[in-house]
Amino acid sequence: MIEARDYEFLRAFWTRRAVIAYSLFALNFIVFALMLMAGGDFDNDVMLVAFGAKSNPEINAGEIWRFVTPIFIHIGWIHLAFNSYALWIIGPHVEKLYGGPRFLLLYILTGIAGVAASYWYHPTLPSAGASGAIFGLLGVLLVFSLKYRNDVPKFFSKALGQGILITLGLNLVIGFRFPQIDLSAHLGGLISGGLLAFVVPFARPGESERSVFKFIQSVLVVVIAVSFFQVATHYAGPGLSFANLRHGLMGGSGGGSSAQGFVNAINQAQSAFEDSERVLGSGDLRTLAEVSEELGRALDTMKQVPSLNSRADKLTAEFLEILQKQYDYVQEVERLGRTRSDFIGASPQSSRYRTLKKRIEQWSETEGANYGIVNTK
Repeated sequence: MIEARDYEFLRAFWTRRAVIAYSLFALNFIVFALMLMAGGDFDNDVMLVAFGAKSNPEINAGEIWRFVTPIFIHIGWIHLAFNSYALWIIGPHVEKLYGGPRFLLLYILTGIAGVAASYWYHPTLPSAGASGAIFGLLGVLLVFSLKYRNDVPKFFSKALGQGILITLGLNLVIGFRFPQIDLSAHLGGLISGGLLAFVVPFARPGESERSVFKFIQSVLVVVIAVSFFQVATHYAGPGLSFANLRHGLMGGSGGGSSAQGFVNAINQAQSAFEDSERVLGSGDLRTLAEVSEELGRALDTMKQVPSLNSRADKLTAEFLEILQKQYDYVQEVERLGRTRSDFIGASPQSSRYRTLKKRIEQWSETEGANYGIVNTK
């Protein structure tokens, strides 16, 4: 039979809402969606740093907000899925025990501790993710199950402690076996979570939230907002575009990044145009039908080319126009059975194409490196 005190605890636990946990869950996906709009090239350190990933040189230059923003950044779908699932399962339990304001305090501080640990132990590599905060919550629950074992139902405390130990053990083993996992962030979050749980009291049944924790919650919300405002003002990554969402989704599931999609489209367009030039210049028009099909495929690809930045968009728009005119000219030659001679070159677009090609090469050399592009050919 459940005692009255235990019943009161369980009632308070199950009826408390986990607004903050689910809000953080949503924020992770909003940030990830913005990264997809930038092309979703998660192997590109330039994009990660632009969105606020931990980067020691930038932090050393004064961008201390990078201790906060990495908590909400994830490097690919698997990373996002794992941490979001963990937050969805663990977060509401911690929030129901501690209340929203204290939960946010625990989450942000342990996340910062995880970033700080990565800063000290992995100074050369950018990093991001909510793993430090997730492990921080595990540390909180582990200490909670010990500290308050006489204040909560025994079966609750025992089940909580055993479950946390098993989860921690599995995750630490995985962290040691896979070197790409930033174990320092996990340990930093775990240790800080345990320490904070000794200091921050849980919200007992019927207890009103203290004004100091409400104030801290407001401060933390401002800190998060200001940190991402800094990301926006310092942003120097790929351009954001709704047209990139499809390419970002494909990139996130193994179909290639936005930058790679851009390179592939330009290469295909260049090959199609130059093939048409060779055929038109040779005077042998027997393969014009094949050339026309190749140009048509290149046109379809160029119409779907990802957006990188405004200059690249202007270049691809001009290339699309040149391709369309070349396609129309090839159709005209195929229909008439002869080429025209009122221009210099194999086609009316020859001179304009050569100029555009040089401009694309210049863009690749000056701005392409920001997207991991060395050359488009």
